[in-house]
Amino acid sequence: MPDNRIACSQRGAVDLYLIRHAQSLNNAQPVELRVPDPALTELGHEQARRVAQHVVGLELTRLITSPFRRALETTEHIRLATGLVPEVRIPLHETGGCVSGIEPVSMIGCPGMTRSEILDDFPGYQLDADIDGQGWWRGQPYETPQQARERAARLLGHTRAEFGHTDARVAFVTHGDFGLLFLSRFHPLPLVLFYNASVTHVRITPDATQLVDYNTVPHLPEQMLSW
Repeated sequence: MPDNRIACSQRGAVDLYLIRHAQSLNNAQPVELRVPDPALTELGHEQARRVAQHVVGLELTRLITSPFRRALETTEHIRLATGLVPEVRIPLHETGGCVSGIEPVSMIGCPGMTRSEILDDFPGYQLDADIDGQGWWRGQPYETPQQARERAARLLGHTRAEFGHTDARVAFVTHGDFGLLFLSRFHPLPLVLFYNASVTHVRITPDATQLVDYNTVPHLPEQMLSW
C-alpha cells in the first residue's frame, strides 16, 4: 500500500493537530470556584502524559501552545516526550481571555503570566515578542464572542499562510471553546466539546482545509475521560 501521509506531504499538505489541554482545576470544580489561570489536576497530568506518548507517533515538527498555564503544563509533557522546543503564541488562548469572575458583564481582566514567570517555570520555551513584564493578557477586558470569532478566523488565515504550502506536522495545544471556533471557520457542521487531552486532525493544502479526525482519545481509558 502507498504511504498516504508521505503522498500528502509531497503535494504540500500541513497536518495540524489540535490538542485540547488536559483536565484543569477549573474543569474539575464548580463554576463559582474557578480561577483565572488554573493548573492541571492530578488526573490532568496523567492525561497529559498519555497524550504526549500518543503524539510521539505523529512525528510532529512544530509544537505551539496557548500561554494559559493549563496549556503550558500539558505542553511540557509533550516536550519531554518529543524533544521539540515549544512556541508560546497568544492567539491560541481560550475565549474570553485571562479574566476573573463568573458572568461576562462583571469579569475583570487579569495580567496573565509574564515573560519571566513563563520562562522560570518552562525554561527554553520560545515566546511571542508581545509577552512581556505586563503579562500576556495585560488586564484587558473580557473578549467578546465576536472578537473571539474574529481571532479564530485570523489564526486560520495565518496558519494557512505560514504552513499551507509546507509538509509540516504541527500541534496547537489550545482550548475547548476556542478550538470549536477555529474549526467552525471552515467546518460548517456543529461539533461537540472536545475531551481534555483529545487530538483533532486537520489537513491544510493550498486549495482546501479538511477536518480529518475529531476529538480522538485512543490513549485514554474511559475512566480517564473528562471535559
